[in-house]
Amino acid sequence: MSIRKWFVVVTQVLPLVILAVLFIGMIMFNRRNRERSAQADRVRREKMRPGTEVMTTSGLYATVVSVNPADSSAVLSIAPGVEVKWTIAALRDVPELPPQYRDAVLSRDEANREDGTAPDDRPGSRPDETEGN
Repeated sequence: MSIRKWFVVVTQVLPLVILAVLFIGMIMFNRRNRERSAQADRVRREKMRPGTEVMTTSGLYATVVSVNPADSSAVLSIAPGVEVKWTIAALRDVPELPPQYRDAVLSRDEANREDGTAPDDRPGSRPDETEGN
């Protein structure tokens, strides 16, 4: 085979080889990320126990009351006597939150311990309470 024919074959095949390598690399990278995400979800589910402070993906802070692994849900207490059911995928454990959110939860808990009242027990904290009536 002459150099000219070899050059033509390489210039025609090389782009296809590069594209195939890039495609396989993207598939491998995507697979690795999915495995990491699944592992993080398994760890999160194992750590969810009654009494765990969590934040939902929409920003609602709550305490886990019970966990149902059969349907991947958790019952959360958002206020005294108010319990709601959420999917575990929509919950974030407080220690894995960014510092500004974690500090807000911890300062709220410290304030509750100091005065012995829940935030909803403080005067004026309920929407049906109006001042001056």
